[in-house]
Amino acid sequence: MRQLQIEAAKARGFGKPRAAALMSALAQVLPQSGGAVFAAIEDWPGDLASDGVIFRLNSGLHALARAGREAGVLGALYRGGAMPSPFALEAALAEALDVHAEELLGWLSHPTQTNEVARVAGLVAALLELGRMRALPCEVLELGASAGLNLNFPRYAVQLGAVSACAAASTVKLAPQWRGGAAPAGALAVTGAAGVDLHPLDPGLEADRERLAAYLWPGEAARAARLAAAIGIAQAHPPQVEPGLASAWLLQRFAQPQRRGVRRVVFHSMVLQYAGAPERAAIDHAFALAGARAEPDRPLARVSIEWRADRAAVELRIAQWDGAGEHGESRLAALCHPYCEWIDWRGLS
Repeated sequence: MRQLQIEAAKARGFGKPRAAALMSALAQVLPQSGGAVFAAIEDWPGDLASDGVIFRLNSGLHALARAGREAGVLGALYRGGAMPSPFALEAALAEALDVHAEELLGWLSHPTQTNEVARVAGLVAALLELGRMRALPCEVLELGASAGLNLNFPRYAVQLGAVSACAAASTVKLAPQWRGGAAPAGALAVTGAAGVDLHPLDPGLEADRERLAAYLWPGEAARAARLAAAIGIAQAHPPQVEPGLASAWLLQRFAQPQRRGVRRVVFHSMVLQYAGAPERAAIDHAFALAGARAEPDRPLARVSIEWRADRAAVELRIAQWDGAGEHGESRLAALCHPYCEWIDWRGLS
């Protein structure tokens, strides 16, 4: 299971020893006693990394631990208790893969449904950078919005180096390690936020809240606390997420009148890897059509946080259309951690 060893090395590099231990143990156990789960992974029709297959398996195992059905070794691993020995972890995984194979196969069959709230820091940085270049209020649209937690970003406290933005007193506090150039500063005005997802989750439903919590790697107490706080805000302020295909939804939203003096901003983070080539092309086509209609007083921007093609880095990119000097060139604004634990800022100037 070479992919697992690769992912384990990445996890160690990101300072995630429990996730690394889980993947190293799975690399040993799956070929020997993974049964139907191993067969499904071996026969996977796409790219294991791009499809987040191991992430899906982790989520199924975490769900079992959260439900108390694997309360021993796996429960300790995910709760942050004493780190189990490799032998104990491998034994526990072998049993779980056998006893809960059907349920784990169910988790493998669905794309992951988490859109890490901390990536909002990258979005806010991009909005401030756009505002630095030309101050306009923004209408924000998100692709692959999952439960819509990122759409509540104006209600979060965001600290970008020396720059504070959004709601300082919020229970959701985002403060990535800031590297590179100085963070952009300025006022941030948002006229509205909406999103789309193929199968959106509802933070008002307990089952969906549990599903969101399962999409965390073991030992990520800070992420779990941040997720819980974001869910609490979403319950008080339900985000607007529609079910549907991103490309089709974009065409519908782009067809709606854009207010003069408002920048329309489309945001997506760690979404394109789950979309097939035809869907990615359809999304690009929707942008091309809308970009051709953009005007200086009705500009369009695309903000993305996605893996580079070689999966060696995560890039925050910004493209703009304004019917004048901006024609949709995608420009690198920053490199960042996959969950925006750090941002290495370049800016657009």
